[in-house]
Amino acid sequence: MLTIFRHLSQRCVWLFILVCAVAATAAYAQSPSQPGDMQFLFAFGAVTGPEGKQKVIAVQNETLLRSGDRMKLFIEPKSAVHLYLLHLSAEGEIVFLYPGEGQSASILPGVAVHIPDVSNWFQLDTHTGQEKFYLIVSAQPLHRLENLYAQHVTLKEKNALQSSADSILNEIKQLRLKHRDLSAPAEKPVRIGGSLRGQKPKDASIFPDVTALASEVSAPGGFYGRTFTIDHR
Repeated sequence: MLTIFRHLSQRCVWLFILVCAVAATAAYAQSPSQPGDMQFLFAFGAVTGPEGKQKVIAVQNETLLRSGDRMKLFIEPKSAVHLYLLHLSAEGEIVFLYPGEGQSASILPGVAVHIPDVSNWFQLDTHTGQEKFYLIVSAQPLHRLENLYAQHVTLKEKNALQSSADSILNEIKQLRLKHRDLSAPAEKPVRIGGSLRGQKPKDASIFPDVTALASEVSAPGGFYGRTFTIDHR
């Protein structure tokens, strides 16, 4: 190839460059850029059981927990992501657990995030029933979801709040439907206890570290959505 190219005339060289440029432009137009695959470490754990006999378990769908049990979520992305964690109570109240008020959903690569922060835990109160956590990790910010919740927190009237909550849940459903043709995300357990970056939980002597439950998630197409249903008794 190199020998042949050296013997081409100058006119042929320019023609060759022009053809390559046109071909490259056409290929780019036919194949628009898409969000790349996401990879992140992830754990959602709960501390359950009577005092003195507590144990840490992974929160999955249909996990049985009791009033007083504690929960914490951990994520550490390998590329920049936008994280959304919503909670739907047994009474139908929906709350953004992340991002909080005045907080960005964006998380930089290599930044370990605990929700709530490392010194706190979510704790189940005495209102029993079915509760849900909606987790969304996206390569792109979800402005419509953010705007719907910004409107939601301004409402006071019960019927308006219920209608607003339904709109938020429907938006989550539509996001998942939009990305349903993506390949299923892959998850594999990893050990990160000895290499985890960031601050060690201040309550490590009281409650186990949920990062021991972490899995590495590979999500194609820049989107990952999951619902955790809690049977709160």
